[in-house]
Amino acid sequence: MKCVRLNVKKIEVDRFSLKEGVDLKIFFDDGGKKCLAYSTQLSNVNDDVKNIITKLQVYEKSQNKVLDAEDALDSFISVLIEDEESVMEKMRVFLGRLRDDKQRLRGFGSHDGYMTSLNKMQKKVLELKPSVIRND
Repeated sequence: MKCVRLNVKKIEVDRFSLKEGVDLKIFFDDGGKKCLAYSTQLSNVNDDVKNIITKLQVYEKSQNKVLDAEDALDSFISVLIEDEESVMEKMRVFLGRLRDDKQRLRGFGSHDGYMTSLNKMQKKVLELKPSVIRND
């Protein structure tokens, strides 16, 4: 069995739209720096967090699959996310704030601060505490 550990470094807003939703970039490290894209309407933050974690795990499994394993156990891949519970909670808070800000912006309409607030949304970033990465 192969064990892959990854560290989620940061999540940043790539594109923010009231009508089309939010595109995020998820930066992570599994021994090499990588980035995945994720799009959401922010309707259910808990589902979004689960989907992000699942997307990271599926990506890692696809990148590290063993095709010609002699032993059946060698073909299995375990993906471990460093400090997973803390990372998931920070994601929930970050996405919840984005959802709340999106709702607040809907009420602005053509208010003077609308464009400034929209531009601030485009620059939101969640920085996660880095830790040491080991691939066993």
